[in-house]
Amino acid sequence: MKLPGPVRQVGKRIIQATPILRRHVLASTDYRLLSGPEEARAMAGWTSGWFGARTVARQERAYARLLAAMHRGEPRIDFQVAIETVAATGIANPSLLEVGCGSGYYCEVFATLLPGRVRYTGVDYSKAMITRARAHYPSAAFEFGDATRLPYGDNTFDIVFNGVSLLHIVDYQAAVHQAARVASRYCVLHTVPVHQHQTMFLSKYAYGGPVAEIIFNKKELISLCVSAGLRLEHEWPCIPYDVHDVTGHHSTTETYLFSKQAR
Repeated sequence: MKLPGPVRQVGKRIIQATPILRRHVLASTDYRLLSGPEEARAMAGWTSGWFGARTVARQERAYARLLAAMHRGEPRIDFQVAIETVAATGIANPSLLEVGCGSGYYCEVFATLLPGRVRYTGVDYSKAMITRARAHYPSAAFEFGDATRLPYGDNTFDIVFNGVSLLHIVDYQAAVHQAARVASRYCVLHTVPVHQHQTMFLSKYAYGGPVAEIIFNKKELISLCVSAGLRLEHEWPCIPYDVHDVTGHHSTTETYLFSKQAR
């Protein structure tokens, strides 16, 4: 039964005003600007949100609605863009590593929108996420590993796809260099929050768990990728994401396709 509009509005106000409800109902909330990477690293507790089984379950419920819409033929823009990036590589049947795969929902996205065309492997540093991914997608390959120390040899995968995780990796420089090392042909940075100002570090609650988040200076991020031996081939606008109220600067998200250059 759908509640009347005024009742829904009252409910939203109650959720927004109540911290415990706000943090456990909303996908992202309670943003706070940090002084820099040192504070983000010092706040070890803020990175623990992704390790909790409750966080995994809440994220899975949120994405279940998006996946259902995809199966109805209405994929959200980030799903569409992910498919476009893989198609833009021109590789017919690429091996693809998703770094920060979470509960593995992009395995389903690729299988649905590019059926039979991606040989998928997922890696994540959260054992709770990997456990859920393996249970939900038993035919796919999922491994436990850190984005800053990937457990793979050089040039192992045609494509390394960082799907919505770079923004949560404080040592993102190491993650970019590791992605470039493991990729043989292309790297994708997907749904990256960027603006034209200095890179900023935030804390927030995501699906009820405390995490760190980064809004990147676009020019710095692209330069970092170039220093890792990558060349920008194409970029796409992705999900609108403006955290101006926290940072004082307007931002959005973009997806980048990089080719790996001979060194």
